[in-house]
This record gives sequence, structure tokens and C-alpha cells, in this order.
Amino acid sequence: MTTSVDLQQNGLDHVVVSAGTPAEWLEMAQDDWMSRLKALAKGAGVEGAHWVTLLPHHGDEFTSSEFEQYTKMMSALPDMKTVDALHGTRFVWQKGEGPRIIVDPRPDGHGRFASTIEALRVKGVDPDSVDEVLLSDAILFPAVQEPDLVVVMGPANLIPDSMVWELAYSELVFIDLSWWEFDASHLELAIDDFNRRHRRFGGLDS
Repeated sequence: MTTSVDLQQNGLDHVVVSAGTPAEWLEMAQDDWMSRLKALAKGAGVEGAHWVTLLPHHGDEFTSSEFEQYTKMMSALPDMKTVDALHGTRFVWQKGEGPRIIVDPRPDGHGRFASTIEALRVKGVDPDSVDEVLLSDAILFPAVQEPDLVVVMGPANLIPDSMVWELAYSELVFIDLSWWEFDASHLELAIDDFNRRHRRFGGLDS
């Protein structure tokens, strides 16, 4: 398990961005997605982050047909790969040596957690062996470190539905803009805010 001490030593390694809804994501064309992925990579790459996980802020789960449509569109993007986490399909994009961008369209963080526990049970994992390390690896997969920073695109009085585990050791920065307005400069500002803080490991933005 990555500890608070580890995070202090490693600096900024994993950033989570929570923004938009599955419905808004589905509206985006492939060119729009490429621009957004590049913006996330550029913004996080300023501080050398290795991972960015993108989650919806809230919204309804995709229907089967919507998920099929979304998967077809995302899978066709250059440099995009699909990975099977215990809690469902995730999309991973990386350009060159830049950060890996994980895209998970599931808006229900509690559901993601419950699905992970159920998948471990089905796999026959001994309940006594389930600890924080195992759960962290499964929930964050394929990222390999707890998030240092969570950037929320929305009002500061509303924690996104899409996160449960991801908030454990993370600093939170809220940016009250819509998904459509988000670009690399906003992520760079959030990281600059993060760098000026005394780490509180999960404390809310003041």
C-alpha cells in the first residue's frame, strides 16, 4: 500500500480528474476526445505525473447499447487500448513517453468498489487475504499508485459520485467549470495549487 510518507517522497505521480457525465462523454466526437486526452497529458506532464485517471463527475450508467457505441468509438482512437479491470472495462491512452491516461466511464464509485469485491469472491480469493493493497491494486488498475491529487470539475460543495477509494490519500482541488470548458491550463493551475499546499492526505480544499 502506498503510504503518506511514500507520497511525500514521490511527489505528484497520479492525478484523478472527475468531470462531466457519461451522456456528455458519449456526445463527443473522436477528434474532441483526442484533443481532451492530449490536454490531460499536457497538463499532468508538466510535473512529470505518470498516470491520469479520468472519471465522470456524476450521471447515469451507460445502457448496453450506449456502452457498445462508446467502446467502439474509444477503441478506434490512435494509441488507445482497452483493459479489463475487475470492476469493468477501462480505456488507456498514451502518446510517446507521456503520462498514461485511464478513462473509466462508470459514474458510480460505490458500484465500482462493490463490483471489485464481488469479482474477488467469484475468483475464489480468500476473504482473509483481502487487504488495502489488494483492493487498491484492483480498483486503481492499471495505475500502480494511489492518487496524489483529485481535480473536480464542479462546485466545491459536491463530492463526485464516481469516487470512493480514490479520495483516501488525495488532495482535492475544485474547478467550477463545465466539462466542455476544461483544458490543459486548468489542470496546470490545479497542479500549481497542489504544489503550494502542505499535504493533508485527503483534506478538502480550503
